[in-house]
Amino acid sequence: MSQPARLDDFDGLFFKGAKSDSDPGLLPKGFYWMAVNMINTGGVLSTRPGYRCIVSLPDGNLQGATFFRPRMGLEQVVVAISGKIFVAEYPFHEFRLLDNIKLSESAKQVFWCLTEQSVRRTSTEFAAPLKVVVPRKVLFIQDGGLTAPAWYDGSSSGGVRLGELEVVPGLKNSDGSPYTQPAQGADNFGTPTGGPMAWIGDRLWVARGTYVYASDIANPFSFREQQYLGTISAFVLPDEVTALAVTPGSDAPQLLAYTTTNCTLIRASIRNRDLWATTDDMQREWLKIGCPSQRSVVNHVGQLSWFTNTGIVIYDSAVAARHISRIPVRDMEMIVSKSTLSPDLSLVAGGAFQQFLMMSVPAGDIYNTHTWVMNSASIETLNDESGPSWCGYWIGTRPVEWLTGFVAGSEQCYYVSKDSDGANRLWRAFEPDRKDNGCPIIWSVETRGYFGAASQVAGKPAGQDCQFRYVDLSLCGISEDLDLAVFFAPGIRGSYHQILTKRLAVEKGSLRYDVLLRADTPVFAYKPQSRTLRTEDAPLEMSIEETGGCPVEREFLDYIDESHQVMVVGSGVATIRWIRAFGELRTPDFSGDGKACTDETGVRGVRFDGFAAEGNTPEEVISELASKGIQSYEANATVTATQGGQSAVGVGHSESVISQDAADRVAEIIATRQAEHELENLLPKIISAGEDL
Repeated sequence: MSQPARLDDFDGLFFKGAKSDSDPGLLPKGFYWMAVNMINTGGVLSTRPGYRCIVSLPDGNLQGATFFRPRMGLEQVVVAISGKIFVAEYPFHEFRLLDNIKLSESAKQVFWCLTEQSVRRTSTEFAAPLKVVVPRKVLFIQDGGLTAPAWYDGSSSGGVRLGELEVVPGLKNSDGSPYTQPAQGADNFGTPTGGPMAWIGDRLWVARGTYVYASDIANPFSFREQQYLGTISAFVLPDEVTALAVTPGSDAPQLLAYTTTNCTLIRASIRNRDLWATTDDMQREWLKIGCPSQRSVVNHVGQLSWFTNTGIVIYDSAVAARHISRIPVRDMEMIVSKSTLSPDLSLVAGGAFQQFLMMSVPAGDIYNTHTWVMNSASIETLNDESGPSWCGYWIGTRPVEWLTGFVAGSEQCYYVSKDSDGANRLWRAFEPDRKDNGCPIIWSVETRGYFGAASQVAGKPAGQDCQFRYVDLSLCGISEDLDLAVFFAPGIRGSYHQILTKRLAVEKGSLRYDVLLRADTPVFAYKPQSRTLRTEDAPLEMSIEETGGCPVEREFLDYIDESHQVMVVGSGVATIRWIRAFGELRTPDFSGDGKACTDETGVRGVRFDGFAAEGNTPEEVISELASKGIQSYEANATVTATQGGQSAVGVGHSESVISQDAADRVAEIIATRQAEHELENLLPKIISAGEDL
């Protein structure tokens, strides 16, 4: 009897990124289906960079955060919580309250705009002369029009005093309250209340309802020009303004005003206000694409990205002439996460760091539980031939607003998060140790469908069944103990079945508090290690009870199908070099199906993870699915740490799909880190002065 034809399918470069909007079996080489907590650089998948908690913030309604960049001195972080404003200088460990600012406690978000004032009025008189002053940076703060705006200049702060207000008939704010604007003849025309703001053309632009106001030149505190010039007092949009942005590039940047359904371009580069009324296309509808979230607008690598009601769009000014009223959505590859988004997208938060674009979205929640990550150059070459690709999505925290840019002379990335335990925290992202607060990161990757129609495996016709056997997996960059699991599943049916569970023992080195290192110490650290592993043989190890999608979706067990996906799950630092799947071609059956004209009977159900069951009643199906359980391991650990006569107790909890040992390990690490952190707060700081001093 002849042996079945051997099949093997190989992935060694993942530069095309994640693509979950296609049948896994139809994905060509270079793609993977989805990755969680992984980064794709150079076409290689690795554990994502880590998060580090900088400080725990006060409890309350976390309404946003931003950088304040003074003209001289280090950067500051400004945070809004329940209407209160907190400020901290770099390294952002100690926050102080600005007690003379009070915004609305219930506002969903706070809007920020960093401006520069170089002119002021000499008095409150209507026609008071102008005076040039030493330029100062001023941060303006709005809560959407619920209270008067506030300002902060690095040392002083306060609320903006408004003149008399008049009600505009027929207009209401988003909260239903009457819409007001500065009255003609009021003594002071200060910054109007509103929401989204932008600084462009040396003017502060403020959106309030359907109106967009512009300040006087070089004075964001004064909005008098709209009264005495007798021209345009405000730009009117067809719907409530939800976001303001500046077009990228230094060649006459313009103002973009978004509603939820469209985008209007205002020629803010024209500095002479007298010309606005006579300038053609001073205001024109630019795109039939809106933006529900001010925070989602990101200027990255010369392109403007934002989140619309249908997904992410990217505006490239170099090809702007080709865009008349439509820009295609660029995130369909993330459909496995996108299909679970909350209807409320007003708090989607975007950020950019190096070549990466981050977009934190409310997936399966009202909070931003998933952060989509795009690499603008998967393989960086002189010609940038690879183009952008999606790494996948990151989990672990719930970013509210991203803060990126140069801090203390280097590019850094921070964000504030309303974490799952209810606490507000300031985090720093892209930590090179690839750990979250010193704890291992759990990651996973789901591959394309091996042996599928797009694989072009030699000797296998498209659509013909094959028998999955095993997987070879090559890893490198393993710098410490790594818990690893490998699963397989048929192409679009059935469930994942575990065919490898292993802990790789990798010693980090001898750099520890209890080891004395001298100048002549020969070994103090080790290089990262590599491994090439082979899984179990699926047909031999899979028990008859592990039916997955059989017999509901097909009469075959899950290791027989036209294509098969592989999922690799790890807990720790590692890089995937390549994956090779092995199988056997099945002899095709050329006879017809005797049940071709027979209806299916009974009740059939498939659980979210692919397990299927059939029965005579819905209750039987539910009972059968419930009896199979869901593979997950939980662990709780308590650790006591003692030093210097002080003791502290830490408690850790962890869940894992790899093994019970993996869950136990992470729970103990979390508990140990908590106990150590508590000791750090209890013990006095130690400053070394040298052995001889």
